[in-house]
Amino acid sequence: MTDLKNSVEIDALVDTGFSGWLLLNYEIYKKLNSLELPITRKYRGIIGNVEVYVARANIIIGNLNVDAFIESSPYVEMNLIGRELLKRLNICFYRVNKICIM
Repeated sequence: MTDLKNSVEIDALVDTGFSGWLLLNYEIYKKLNSLELPITRKYRGIIGNVEVYVARANIIIGNLNVDAFIESSPYVEMNLIGRELLKRLNICFYRVNKICIM
């Protein structure tokens, strides 16, 4: 996010089982959702069906700048990078603690 007053730096887990964009803890999402869309998406997870709010966002990962979406619900407590965002990255996982993003 390029607007400094409306940006945060987060740590997020990569979740290849999550088909969405960037799922955020609800407290963080509330700070950033100034461009919330009047639509929601539904996901099926281990806790059942979850409906999430969606907002447009500019996501910066390393040197990459991606126009994308952030998603959340009051039931979300962690940050997850999903497959929609991963598809826009050239990413390679190697060795246990190292990630290369191009």
